[in-house]
Amino acid sequence: MDGGLERLVRILHEFCLCPPPPENPAIFYGLMPPAARPPKLSPALNPPTFDKHAAYRFSLAFQCIVNIGVRGSEPIRSRVVQAGTLDVVGCILEAWLANKGFAVGPSAGAIGVQRESREQRHQRKLEQRQREDALQLQRALQRQLHTEHPRLRQEPRNRAHEEV
Repeated sequence: MDGGLERLVRILHEFCLCPPPPENPAIFYGLMPPAARPPKLSPALNPPTFDKHAAYRFSLAFQCIVNIGVRGSEPIRSRVVQAGTLDVVGCILEAWLANKGFAVGPSAGAIGVQRESREQRHQRKLEQRQREDALQLQRALQRQLHTEHPRLRQEPRNRAHEEV
């Protein structure tokens, strides 16, 4: 219980959320002005470039977590889950899916639009049913008018000829 497992999970999680850009050699050798600070990184799922050494750290931490989770006893596997490994696995799968062109995210549907709730879906279906019923009623009334009063069908045509 020394926090090593949590540290490994934190390394994985930080890399998943925002892989660091390649290291600037000027920073490493102290050639940057003292007041210069690297820009704050915004989260990116699959950045085009990232630090290779950070990727190696991620790979090693991931291998360690997998080995602990696979080869450990049940209490150890429970600790791996409690440390937050499932969030990291979800992040890795999201990155893989995004790389393959699939929509990702908690509310992304198959085409990337926000999913509707059960109440919204019920309301939408109810409105659609009401529109269909109104359309059927309108058609039935038109059929009834045409069968009862055949002269009404011809009047609009005659009126159009009279106006011209």
